Amino acid sequence: MFRRSFLITLGVLFACLVAVPAREKQDDACADPAPVAIPAAVSSDHFLFAHLKAKDIRDSALFAEVKQAVTKAGGAADWDKLEDQFSKNLELGMKPTEIDSVTACVTEISEREGPKFVLILTSSKAINKGGIFGLKPDAKPDARGFYTLGGETLAHFPDDKTVAVLRADLAQKYLAGYAKNRTGWPFTAELSKAAAAHTAFVTLRLDKLPAEAKKDRDFREFGPLLAGRVVTFTADLKGKELSIAARATFANATAAGKAKHKAHALVGLVSDELDKILLDKIDFGAVLPALKEAERTLAAVKFEVDGSDLTASASYKADFDFGVMMIEAVKRVRESASQMRAKNNFKQASLAMHSYSSIYDDKMPVHGIGSKGALLKKDEKPLLSWRVAILPFIEQDNLYKQFKFDEPWDSENNKKLIDKMPNIYAPVVKPGKAGYTHMQMVIGPRAMPLFADLKSTFTDGTSNTIAIVEATEAVIWTKPDDVMFPGKELPKDFRKRFGGQFPGGFNVALWDSSVRFVPNTVSDRTIEGALTPAGGEVLGRDW
Repeated sequence: MFRRSFLITLGVLFACLVAVPAREKQDDACADPAPVAIPAAVSSDHFLFAHLKAKDIRDSALFAEVKQAVTKAGGAADWDKLEDQFSKNLELGMKPTEIDSVTACVTEISEREGPKFVLILTSSKAINKGGIFGLKPDAKPDARGFYTLGGETLAHFPDDKTVAVLRADLAQKYLAGYAKNRTGWPFTAELSKAAAAHTAFVTLRLDKLPAEAKKDRDFREFGPLLAGRVVTFTADLKGKELSIAARATFANATAAGKAKHKAHALVGLVSDELDKILLDKIDFGAVLPALKEAERTLAAVKFEVDGSDLTASASYKADFDFGVMMIEAVKRVRESASQMRAKNNFKQASLAMHSYSSIYDDKMPVHGIGSKGALLKKDEKPLLSWRVAILPFIEQDNLYKQFKFDEPWDSENNKKLIDKMPNIYAPVVKPGKAGYTHMQMVIGPRAMPLFADLKSTFTDGTSNTIAIVEATEAVIWTKPDDVMFPGKELPKDFRKRFGGQFPGGFNVALWDSSVRFVPNTVSDRTIEGALTPAGGEVLGRDW
């Protein structure tokens, strides 16, 4: 718990120190950013104090433009859905845009007990207690007004627009402070003044970091930075420009210089990685201006030693068309969600194949099944597809029982079941004809034989052999119909039989039940090798 909490904290607070390197040389396109005020060191007894003025972000021109762009790209319903999903994932019990401020305070942290914390949220609307942070609607407070969230964590509502979540051992300090007057502990006059001046304000007492943490192998790389005593971080959003600044106080100028050198080395890696990404032949589309601005920000950062302090400042200008960016982002998010659904469907089908095999003595229902199940002889005629055979293993046992297995797929009885195709066989991107699926096997001398078992068929390895592909042409799901290559060699244009659902490639499930997206960059030779279960091929490095 300690390591995870500290890594998150350190990552946030050193963002401006370890995410923005100084460069010795800058071209004309990387002009110095506008001056950013370096925060003064602030006195605090807390290990961590952080305050975010969410209302300032919500009321900013940048946020308004983002919301307008998202709404234009996907409609108001998409924005509402996005907010609802965010709220559900975090168990907020309120919309994110209803939050006015967030204050997080960690008084101390230890390896054994973890962090002692207070989290305070203020809202623009009355808070519905039922559901917030998992609180049940019928939950009752104790005599002091605290609700138990679980373990040592309590919740308190000092007024109808504020909620505090805290460790039980901090309850008395909280009641005598913030709960009493909204300005008391964990706030101080100095912290309140500093927080009020910025969109985001954070101060961290590294000298209160447990000694065992600094000895941990995960933190050895950060040694010179962890030698700091106090780190203060600020961020300000004005219009479409975000200005960030930080001050880290060390024991002396020598320690500050070492920290600067270490920060340069670490953030230089980040900058180089971004440069490599931008040089790759990747279509970033409308997102490219945002990445270019990040590159400019990295190059223009100011990084200096001031006595025993290390300071850093940078400014990011979101001066690009959010409308175009959001339209493309919404499109890609939808494609990603569809891709995840498609892969999950392939995963379920491939796992069902193995479940079938475990029941039927390692036999696989390749291509189709006869009246006695999986095909065992070359001259045996399949009556129904493998997709029907695995129905009991994809929670479709009732549908399975409606089939007559001694009759073909187009018999009077079985033909009535075509329109009852399970959702996992349906295309997720382009709606298809009822009862038709793109989820198919590849059958032929240079692919899967008509009968197979796990013990002898897959000499190339189940992890190197394709079981199911995303076929270009859809087939009736109950019919023993798949991608058929009857010749001794695959046709030169065999790849045309795969894909069409997603740009850039197609999904496959392998016989070990793993699922992957095969991009168009994979060679014909590699794909051909992956189609055969016993061809003896070594798959190329592009696989």
